[in-house]
Amino acid sequence: MELKFNFAKITQSRLMGSMGMIIDSTDENGDNVKQYFLLDSEGLGLCDYVKLINPTEKKAYMEEERLMGGLGSDRIEISEEEAKFLIQHFGSRNIRYGKELAGEVEDYIDIINDFKSDLNIYDLYPKICKEVKEEIEFVNYMVMRLVAWDREALTYYSESEEIGSMHITNINGALLKTDVTSRGNGKYVVETIYEDNDGYYFCKVALSIEKNEKGFKLNSMVVSESEPMYDFEVFDEISKEEFVDIYTVEDGEEFVEKFYEDNPFVLRSDMDEDAVFFTRFNFNNDHVKQKSYVINNDIKAIYYYLDGMFFVGTYSERDRDYINGLLKVNYKGLEYQDSMFFEQNALYDFVESGNDDFYDFLDEE
Repeated sequence: MELKFNFAKITQSRLMGSMGMIIDSTDENGDNVKQYFLLDSEGLGLCDYVKLINPTEKKAYMEEERLMGGLGSDRIEISEEEAKFLIQHFGSRNIRYGKELAGEVEDYIDIINDFKSDLNIYDLYPKICKEVKEEIEFVNYMVMRLVAWDREALTYYSESEEIGSMHITNINGALLKTDVTSRGNGKYVVETIYEDNDGYYFCKVALSIEKNEKGFKLNSMVVSESEPMYDFEVFDEISKEEFVDIYTVEDGEEFVEKFYEDNPFVLRSDMDEDAVFFTRFNFNNDHVKQKSYVINNDIKAIYYYLDGMFFVGTYSERDRDYINGLLKVNYKGLEYQDSMFFEQNALYDFVESGNDDFYDFLDEE
């Protein structure tokens, strides 16, 4: 099917590992075709794809927010050549590493196999990566890319194949926490906690950086020997205070669908027939700018519907008042029952436990 390109846009979230991209086209029948791609640089490649034909404005908005709303990034327009190059670049990773391509593969497989361009991925980095303005933010991103075994990004920012080849994990690991200390003159030491395929680890990373006309550059990186950590030690490091507000719901199925329709930017996870978990992320990645980066500091709230009950977890009094205030105004079938404060995360542990009674879960703890 021949498509006439109208426009494309992408999130500037490459440094976080994933990007959302939308291509808007017109087919030979004059129908509007919107294609939504999730592009992952940490091993998954082209990992989500949805196509909508003549969607309503509301449906198109919901799908865009589902794809892009949780990535905490600005969205910019890119050219047809750039968009197709990215499909080929990330889709080729799936094929190379034996990972299944997403969605209706026939819609884009010809681009992966046959598209020709003089572009290389580094030509697009000034567009797909946000402009980093602060040293600590850059340091945290570089440690994050190291833990993720992200050769491409490390090579780009260091201009060194040797640094790009560095890794401390067996797989594309997850950075859980950093504590950044400046030693002056662009030198930093970062206490680092991360997750690998066989457990949790702590190490120290020493970096030297500079800023030139292109932006920040990674000059050197040295890593200490990694030390294993117990699960409970990691939990103590990354856990935070939590407010939990509890409601009953008149019509659970109707409420869940309306809540998701009103908040398409949340990440929805259907746990089972009567349980749905939602994660609401901040609309930016400012937590990367902090001297102590914590992975879950980009979460603004979590919500859990379970068999007629609705639980809301928030992490500051301001967010608690705002989010619960909106719920009480917008959802008439929601009836307040209880509020609790915890010094460490409790609601997510309840979700993972599989227990169907929050109070019983707390008694067991």
